[in-house]
Amino acid sequence: MNKKNVKTYKAKADLQKKAGPGPLDMELVHRAQDAIDKNKIDFAPIGLKFLSKLEKGLGEIKSAPQDNIDEDKKKLIGPVMELKANAKIFHYELVGNLAQIMLSFLETIEQLDKDALSIVGGHHDSLKAILGNNMKGDGGKDGQIMITELQDACNRYYKKRQKKKG
Repeated sequence: MNKKNVKTYKAKADLQKKAGPGPLDMELVHRAQDAIDKNKIDFAPIGLKFLSKLEKGLGEIKSAPQDNIDEDKKKLIGPVMELKANAKIFHYELVGNLAQIMLSFLETIEQLDKDALSIVGGHHDSLKAILGNNMKGDGGKDGQIMITELQDACNRYYKKRQKKKG
């Protein structure tokens, strides 16, 4: 990587208290990366638990939506955020990438209408299939198709909402 493209951010005080003020010991960084790379924990059961929470949240919203959209969105954002945060560590890059797209979608939409919930439901079903088939890594060509389809679904949703506003 070109040093020109690297940005340095000053750590916040609470992070400095936890990690220390100076540069990280590169030996510790390499050992931590090695532990991640050699990790043999099966993420699928963990991921499926997060998906169960997502499915539960979807069911609750469909059956009894709250007056507070933020509360409803939290039911969906929490499990998606957990998937995004954990999947790549366990070599499920595709799950993490799809969760990132979904997280961005959920954070930017203004309502949880039928179409939005349908997109979240499709995302849930896709991740369930990926985890159920132990599809590790980026999923190759199939993974890229899944990413493109989710992005396209989100873009169609945004476009449809813009037309209604304009």
